[in-house]
Amino acid sequence: MNFDNRPALNQLVAHLLGVWPTHINLLAKSFANRTPATLDVSELLASAILKLAKHEPDGLDGLCADYRYMCEEIFLPEEVHFRRNGRYRLASFAEANAACYANAPLMARYMNGLLVSNVMWVNHASAFAHFANDFLGRLSTGARHLEIGPGHGLFLYFASRCPQVTAITGWDISPTSIDRTRRALALLGAPMEPTLVLQDMFKIQPSDVATGFDSVVMSEILEHLEDPVAALKAACNSLKPGGLMFVNVPANSPAPDHIFLVESPEHAASLVSDAGLTLLNTEAFPMSGTTMAQARKHKLTVSCVVIAQKPYNAG
Repeated sequence: MNFDNRPALNQLVAHLLGVWPTHINLLAKSFANRTPATLDVSELLASAILKLAKHEPDGLDGLCADYRYMCEEIFLPEEVHFRRNGRYRLASFAEANAACYANAPLMARYMNGLLVSNVMWVNHASAFAHFANDFLGRLSTGARHLEIGPGHGLFLYFASRCPQVTAITGWDISPTSIDRTRRALALLGAPMEPTLVLQDMFKIQPSDVATGFDSVVMSEILEHLEDPVAALKAACNSLKPGGLMFVNVPANSPAPDHIFLVESPEHAASLVSDAGLTLLNTEAFPMSGTTMAQARKHKLTVSCVVIAQKPYNAG
């Protein structure tokens, strides 16, 4: 596989295929129909991943091995369960915490695998490109930007490069996640210093957030929660009237820490509107090698992206 004038993408894909040669068929499907604009963002993501890999104990080999482990050992058993039962295995945060979050070695490999998936899976790559190419362009000059659950830090990193953004903040309930985000942004050379805070969004009131944020990102958060609408309402407390929210949530996406089943892009959009936000744009990106029609028919994974606005008359 070759990507003209995209050296980081060439290097990352070639290295992964060296670790996992039989993955070439899925990658060929994943990259077959990507637009040049999406490939440009994938090149930037690949460059960031290569920088981070230099500081991993096992380097790029380790990241690629963890990606394969995530696909085969973490996700595949959950996929089998979902196909047989039509539901996720777990249904509560307590169950997910016991199965995943409390298992530090598993979570380290899981997070590394997800990092690489932002390039290798077309639905992840397309959702990220929509954030970079559409959402950030909607922000006004001087925007104060918040991400809830920043994880690997790539969304915050791209926000820090946006000319309209003057401040970036990340909230998480996990000290380990906060440390991971801070380290990643430092290694990537983010052009502005982040404010990273241990903060439970459910405990925030509008009066606690000064003048409010101009934009909020919740990417792959809602599927981990028992009540997504309540979470979106809580997140709105940090958003100023007229502010924008970027929501990325997968439908029909079994994983060992996914507890809320989003069944379709329409279901994802309804969660956002039920939280009192005005829908501005909705997009759906099916998993590699499938069409949207096939994904709907067979309940295959779709990344659902919603861009919404807090009404100006909201408190």
